[in-house]
Amino acid sequence: MEKGGEATVQKEWSAVKLEIDDNGVAVVTLNRPQYMNSFNVELCQDYPEACQMVKDNDAKVMIVTGAGRGFCSGGDVSVLAAMDSPAKSKWTYDQSTSVVRATYEMEIPVIAAVNGAVAGAGTALMMACDLIMAADTAKIAFNFINIAFCPDSGASYFLTRLVGYQKAAEILMFGKVLKSQEAEQLGIVNKVVPADQLMDEAKSWGTKLAAGPGYTLKMDKKLLRAAMSNDFYQQAELESMYQVLSWSSDDFKEGTLAFLEKRKPEFKGR
Repeated sequence: MEKGGEATVQKEWSAVKLEIDDNGVAVVTLNRPQYMNSFNVELCQDYPEACQMVKDNDAKVMIVTGAGRGFCSGGDVSVLAAMDSPAKSKWTYDQSTSVVRATYEMEIPVIAAVNGAVAGAGTALMMACDLIMAADTAKIAFNFINIAFCPDSGASYFLTRLVGYQKAAEILMFGKVLKSQEAEQLGIVNKVVPADQLMDEAKSWGTKLAAGPGYTLKMDKKLLRAAMSNDFYQQAELESMYQVLSWSSDDFKEGTLAFLEKRKPEFKGR
């Protein structure tokens, strides 16, 4: 198991905490444990600020997790109950989507460390991450339909791409609650680990990625997303362009030199 670094940046908002280790791994923790880390106004403001701080400090990997026994239960019920007009409903929706958007727009790899229950818009936040690791005790509730909600914050976008149309229809129309092991079998979750090992394992992934060629990892992330909609010819052309850019990086030069010298490369992320 890769070892983590020492914290060099720590900041706490009213609903989110941030810690960045000296190895470039940032951990963003949703910090409303008494409310299962549901989205309220403060969290929807704090989270994008934390993501911006991750960018400003040139972190190489970001891990998203939740405090307490839940990852994120979606929208705060008290906030949802206060929606008394279409304008207020649209504003509320945009607030929660801003959390998912801030995650999706990160250029660096983002790992979801799903420590417990995740539901509603929280599933969209989870699926907006590039890699998802879940505790063996976690449950993933696509339960929008159970309260007459449509999937929101991008949940239908991500889920359909992960499991295909028919399976997404089954999950969303029946409001299924999946054990983490079931989610792994469906390809929603990358890896399931014992709950008490979750953060160590997530940081191990983060540390390994942070030690890799960061510039190339950003290119890989762009390529993978483009591959979801491109045809072969479009994707091959994009690969060609990004490959040329990667070949001009310091990491490429270090990687080839290390290969020739039969040693482990020391990438700098540029």
